[in-house]
Amino acid sequence: MLPSLILSSLIGLASAAPIQLASCEVSKPVAVWSNNDEPTNAGGASALHVRFSDVATEPISRVIFTLDDGAKVKDVGTFGPGVAINHNLRLPSTTATSCVVSAVTFTDGTTWDAK
Repeated sequence: MLPSLILSSLIGLASAAPIQLASCEVSKPVAVWSNNDEPTNAGGASALHVRFSDVATEPISRVIFTLDDGAKVKDVGTFGPGVAINHNLRLPSTTATSCVVSAVTFTDGTTWDAK
């Protein structure tokens, strides 16, 4: 009985997200208005603004965010444990409004997947 209890506890710990996502906001391009009160080209591109931190004990090299429209966006770098990350990532035009962390790659090559 004890080994199965320990095993189920380890499985629960293994599935915990190594990223704490503080915020995930999608910004839309800004419309530029002409003198005749009609919108012209949008200024800039959409962006994903994410704030997160590595809550694991190992550094992370890649985080994949999945938007609520199904698109995936990756942030690549070296993200150390406990360090607050605040990034703006370019997006193609999107209808998304939020995201979740769907996968993480650690600097040693191991991975975590939300599935």
